[in-house]
Amino acid sequence: MNQDMELWKQMFQELIQEVKPWHIWTLTVDKDLLPNSLKPGWSQYQQRAFARFQCSLCSRSWASAQVQVLFHMHKSGEKPRGRVKMRVFAQRCQRCNQSPFEVPEFTEENISRILNNLVFRILEKCYREGFKSMEEIPTIKEISLKAMHDSNNCEACLLGFCAQSGSGEALQLPVLPSLPAVSSPALGTAIPMPSPTRKAVKKNAMGNKGKALPQPRYTVSTKATILPTHWSSRPNTHHHMERRIQN
Repeated sequence: MNQDMELWKQMFQELIQEVKPWHIWTLTVDKDLLPNSLKPGWSQYQQRAFARFQCSLCSRSWASAQVQVLFHMHKSGEKPRGRVKMRVFAQRCQRCNQSPFEVPEFTEENISRILNNLVFRILEKCYREGFKSMEEIPTIKEISLKAMHDSNNCEACLLGFCAQSGSGEALQLPVLPSLPAVSSPALGTAIPMPSPTRKAVKKNAMGNKGKALPQPRYTVSTKATILPTHWSSRPNTHHHMERRIQN
């Protein structure tokens, strides 16, 4: 996750600056971060997300909708600054002996959704600016997963704190090097997300809780965008292009 960490940091800065333009926040990776092991004054946010993995030994790939992403966040008292530590838990190939734990690859759209959820939790836990109707924005499942979650090869499960230990969805998928890295359309539970204007974002962040934001057609962009807290469920008919970030 070393290379695409810059993308996470860039998106996080764009999102936090939308709601707290004069505050300084940093986002760093902490591979030793553990759930519910908090220093005084720190808060926690953990979510499950969809991502893809690839084995560095046999090059097989698989997808999982139970990828655990953990954040610890802290605001420096009355000062306009704060820190976020994150850890993304790895998985390993179930078909290789002594296979290493592999870090997942997220689409840019799902990174944006994860970080949107994080920014809302920062507003709630660190600034006490809650949203009564706020719900977690789900990540997009690009394929339909039918297999059970492989808890024997999930880092979070083996450490004893995977929220979906023994259940969920994970699937081994073959790698086709000759094919372009284009994701399948989201199936079933995926919800298309509109992209509000910058003005609407700031109005919502300042406490406009009563009205849902307008819903123009959503397009994938490398620029992170605060997503609304209201949306209408509808079939996802859009194809999303997945850009792989090679380690």
